[in-house]
Amino acid sequence: MKTDRSRPFPYIAVLTVAAGHFIHDTFSAFLAPLLPWLIDKFALTYTEAGALTAFLQAPSIFNPFIGYLSERTSLRYFVAFAPAATATGMVLVGVMPNYWALAALLLVTGFSVAAFHAPAPALVAHLAPERTGLGMSFFMAGGELGRVVGPTLAVWAVGMWGLEGLPRLLVLGWGVSLILFWQVRKIEVHVARRPISELWPILQKLAVPLTALVLGRSMLLGALGTFLPTFLSETGLTKAQGGLAFAWLYEAFGVAGALVIGSLSDRVGRVPTIVAAVLVSGAAAAGFLLTESMWRLAWLPLLGFSALSFQPVLMALVQDYAPHHRATANGAYLALSFVSRPVAVLAVGRMADLWGLHTAFALSAAAAVLALLALFWLPKAEEAY
Repeated sequence: MKTDRSRPFPYIAVLTVAAGHFIHDTFSAFLAPLLPWLIDKFALTYTEAGALTAFLQAPSIFNPFIGYLSERTSLRYFVAFAPAATATGMVLVGVMPNYWALAALLLVTGFSVAAFHAPAPALVAHLAPERTGLGMSFFMAGGELGRVVGPTLAVWAVGMWGLEGLPRLLVLGWGVSLILFWQVRKIEVHVARRPISELWPILQKLAVPLTALVLGRSMLLGALGTFLPTFLSETGLTKAQGGLAFAWLYEAFGVAGALVIGSLSDRVGRVPTIVAAVLVSGAAAAGFLLTESMWRLAWLPLLGFSALSFQPVLMALVQDYAPHHRATANGAYLALSFVSRPVAVLAVGRMADLWGLHTAFALSAAAAVLALLALFWLPKAEEAY
């Protein structure tokens, strides 16, 4: 998609929203590194552990409605206060008395996660409509950085205070969110009121190819994002080492991938960028699984860089097709993305119970590569309105 580079890029405003993504995802990233402790505490199967992700992400089915609402109220306030609400839910996971109380807590927290992720990317796109790929790169890099810091913070806190000590971090989430509100209240966004009915035709054309792409991506990222720390802790590392390797060898390189790939898609196109990222991630996953002992850790940087990089490209692609309903279209995409993720995680967990995590990871990587066939059904760029 061609872009007009004559206007200066709004770095301060975009980086402020990206900072909100960092704060939010620092706390929402607690679940995966804490799973080994939660599995031990509640004697969970892999399927039950995977279902926790499903509870956290199930409310994302309401993302289109949240996006629609945010366009008619204020995008800014959703971005400012959702991080504090998510932090509250995630620091309480360690004090839940049983599995179902934990599941209920994660379900409630999932509404906060949805309330942030539907409007925040749309806010970025409104701020930088001519260079949406670059804006999404900064936004997603903030989230990926949060998923680096989150596991590190969670592992450190459990080491210091145990699972029951996690609520001590609550002041951090609320304090930073209040600072964020003080900043984003200054950002002015004017959203044109257009009839929502004009969005449906393009969403219908995108539905089949986008669903296939998202399901394939969710299989790979659901496997890695949920079970990678557990897999590492079962194949030679301690639980703490598995969480730190997940954060610094996988997630940290996702930050670099998000920064590079989203901006690159502005230049070479969304589809070629997606194809390259998926093929590289599939090759890296194969290398990771075929390498013995600790040498497999050498594949994690490339795997994180490629597998985590094309989310901003998909988000930019959807908003290319719906420039007048960015928050609603983004909400619809994220509803599909987040609902697909727990379905994929449950499938991965079931496969792991039947055949082991190694086989489940291999099948998930294959699904991501096969999903590229859906690109043939994408509508043409000129069909965007």
